[in-house]
Amino acid sequence: MVRPFYFVPFFFNFKFNTMDYNQLFHECAEFLRWLAPIFNMTYKEINIWIFVIIEPIVFFVMLFYIFYLKFVIRQNQKNHLNF
Repeated sequence: MVRPFYFVPFFFNFKFNTMDYNQLFHECAEFLRWLAPIFNMTYKEINIWIFVIIEPIVFFVMLFYIFYLKFVIRQNQKNHLNF
């Protein structure tokens, strides 16, 4: 499967089979440093926004959505058994 270009950011220049996590961390940190002036924030502020505020919100929204889907599946299974 060929990945579209926009899924592979320009700053990732390593091979996917031999991933160096130190290089990945430094590339992500450089991306945050590049992104910070765009939003008129510092590196630390954008890091806090992403990992302390946005990520937990996304996690809990996904968690509640998973519980909701489990509930819907159980309800559909119960209704299907009643036929």
